[in-house]
Amino acid sequence: MENADSDSDDGNVSKLTWNKLQNACHSQGYLEGLTEGKERKLQEGFDQGYLAGIQQSQRLAEVKGFLSAIMLKNSSDVQLSDKFKTAIAAINNDSN
Repeated sequence: MENADSDSDDGNVSKLTWNKLQNACHSQGYLEGLTEGKERKLQEGFDQGYLAGIQQSQRLAEVKGFLSAIMLKNSSDVQLSDKFKTAIAAINNDSN
């Protein structure tokens, strides 16, 4: 009878060990998937923000260059030059 009880106890211990191992693997897989998903989304957000920043900077640089060219062409008109300088300063402040 002792042998039967011992086999039953060994079976229970094996089953408990197996369940703990399964739970540990499940938890580890979940955590790895969660981490991977966060990293992907973070990278996607960074890539989108970086591209948007580059595009906006390029547009502001083009407008600033255009205004500077017009200002130089009309340098004899002091009042107009002052307006262009103000507009260029506003672009510089917005891009910082």
